[in-house]
Amino acid sequence: MNTDEKKQLRKKILNERKKLSKEEVNTLSEKIISYLIKMEEFKNSKTIMTYLSFKEEVNTFKLIEKMMDLEKNVLTTYTDKNKNIIVPCKLKDLDESLDENPFGYLEPKEDLIEEVDPGQIDLIITPGLAFDKKGNRIGYGGGYYDKLLARAPQAIKIALSYDFQILSKVPNGKFDIPVDYIVTPTKIIVCEN
Repeated sequence: MNTDEKKQLRKKILNERKKLSKEEVNTLSEKIISYLIKMEEFKNSKTIMTYLSFKEEVNTFKLIEKMMDLEKNVLTTYTDKNKNIIVPCKLKDLDESLDENPFGYLEPKEDLIEEVDPGQIDLIITPGLAFDKKGNRIGYGGGYYDKLLARAPQAIKIALSYDFQILSKVPNGKFDIPVDYIVTPTKIIVCEN
């Protein structure tokens, strides 16, 4: 699949996602989170990194609250625009620690960033637009997560996804890192990678 085809696929999935109402996002997200927190891989992980959901993505804010209640070490990402990478950092709370960045999504405030070595992460919740049963994923096109996942080979990688984002085949290149599990509102997919 070439770059234009990936672009078209991203556009198609984004358009599909935009059709979801806020209520649908919340209902589907709750189902996904209820599956996730019952997984042994989740239960056994102490340090978990997750993305901060944006627009119609699977809502991770309720998940973050649950993780904090379970006394997990919750990490999220900060984008280092100079190095073109995402940096895992400790998330202290959802009220005082976050700021909206120029792209419109929330990130940790720069003066509160407490960077964490990717080698200390047990589990990484990864975003994405499309996935297949082998764990291949298409993200938003920057390669940020692939770079991070390459720096945390020990971490279990779990994607949160709506059912319509699961495709029969997603192209992958030599720098693409597949996920180990995909959790949807109806099932947990153990990836064949």
